Amino acid sequence: MLDWIGQHSSVVQAGVGVITALVWLVYLHIMVSGFRRQRRSEILITLGGPRRVSGHLFVSNLGFEPIYVLDILLTCCRDQDKVTVSIVDRFDEGDTGDGRVTLQMPLNSGDHVDAGRISDLLERAQARSDQISDIGDFASLRITVAALTAANAGIVAAERSFRVLQDDDEPVLQAEQLYARQIRGRHARKSIEAQLKDDFRRRRVS
Repeated sequence: MLDWIGQHSSVVQAGVGVITALVWLVYLHIMVSGFRRQRRSEILITLGGPRRVSGHLFVSNLGFEPIYVLDILLTCCRDQDKVTVSIVDRFDEGDTGDGRVTLQMPLNSGDHVDAGRISDLLERAQARSDQISDIGDFASLRITVAALTAANAGIVAAERSFRVLQDDDEPVLQAEQLYARQIRGRHARKSIEAQLKDDFRRRRVS
């Protein structure tokens, strides 16, 4: 055995070098994957309190990196019709009492912000578009949160949809997903970014 190794020492050394390189590549891949997971955004969208228009919408940052909330979009869906408007700017303090006029703000890891009651969100949407009517006229609502992070060149985003179920007293909101869906696809994020740019241009004109 030793004689064979001595006769083929160059082959053995080359094999050991290849195996060592493969081990380091696997180790590097594990390190890079873990680093990417740590810097990946995780935005949570939850409805607190009653599952009705009096319930409050909360936006939380569960990622390791801070985020800056750039915009919050409300999409009202009815049959094949969809209307999307920005609701990031507030017209009153609501029940939070913090006096904040906009929800554009940084959120550190573990932080959250109360975006207001669902009724407040609808009032903001109605002020921006005459196509938004009473919540009972829609089949579902979708909340999209767009944010910026230092780890990404473009925006990061998440969305969550709620069915609007008719009730005797007032409509009931039923979440369609257990938690917010993170929008990580490049095309989907570019589409949201283009929508934000269009809205920004319309605001400048008006």
